[in-house]
Amino acid sequence: MNANEVLIDLLDDNQRRLKRMLKPQPGPFPEACLGYQPDPGANNITVTLWHMGRLFDLFLNQFVLGQPAAEEAWFRGGFAACYSYNPLGLGQDGWGTLNGYTPDEVRAMPVFSLEDLLAYLDQVYAEVRAYLLETPEADLFLPAPGFEGRFTRYQVIQMALMDNIRHLGELY
Repeated sequence: MNANEVLIDLLDDNQRRLKRMLKPQPGPFPEACLGYQPDPGANNITVTLWHMGRLFDLFLNQFVLGQPAAEEAWFRGGFAACYSYNPLGLGQDGWGTLNGYTPDEVRAMPVFSLEDLLAYLDQVYAEVRAYLLETPEADLFLPAPGFEGRFTRYQVIQMALMDNIRHLGELY
């Protein structure tokens, strides 16, 4: 396996596990569980799912591809407009990914439907997968446009993927 195939394998496995967790057999995931918080200071399932897609979206589009925020799936896919929610300027470095949000900023987030969150995650995962399929392995080890070039494209994708894997563990 080359570097692209390793990342694709982990991405696909995480997506499969996420879908299996959210749609256990024989019935669908109970919608009432989406607001569950294990602790008053913790994020609920909906917010965590949104963060998983949002961080990967930002990392791929801005930090790997060097595109403006408007090119992120959150905006391009109509999700920001649908929920009237533009997270830019919030949290750590103004990324709007949930990292560094205040409790008030988390409470001000809209309630996302599971269907829309899964559509958003599917779109982001598909875009990351397409990028990995189309990119020569050697290009993954070039400096990424984001983070002032301190990390390679491989490392930036790996960071977002590992974040998604950790959060899937939290959701379980």
